[in-house]
Amino acid sequence: MIQVLVIVAVIAIFAIFSDKQIAATLAGILFVAMPLGLMAWEYQRAQFTEKTWFAGVLQFWVIFALPILGIRLMNWGVPFDQLAFWGIPGPLLHSWSSKSYIVMVVITAIRWFKLNKKAA
Repeated sequence: MIQVLVIVAVIAIFAIFSDKQIAATLAGILFVAMPLGLMAWEYQRAQFTEKTWFAGVLQFWVIFALPILGIRLMNWGVPFDQLAFWGIPGPLLHSWSSKSYIVMVVITAIRWFKLNKKAA
């Protein structure tokens, strides 16, 4: 599952890059690009028939991935713990995004299981 590979890639990025701001930005780009790519691929495959899955991916992408990357880029050089989005402190937003990511992975796993079950 690509979502698990992204986590592995993010861990590798933070191990490779000593500049945490660069590492966090590269990780943020992955967290923005991966859901976008998945949604494009899924739309080509099934249009919007998988509404629950799309909602699961969109909630992570729109509420967390885009805003976190955006506030990082728009406030370059400012420590993340000093940033906020709509009054929500960066560290709290990041904590919520981890839970949101898990929701996205679980919804994807359920969808994948259903599709494989249907194909069998």
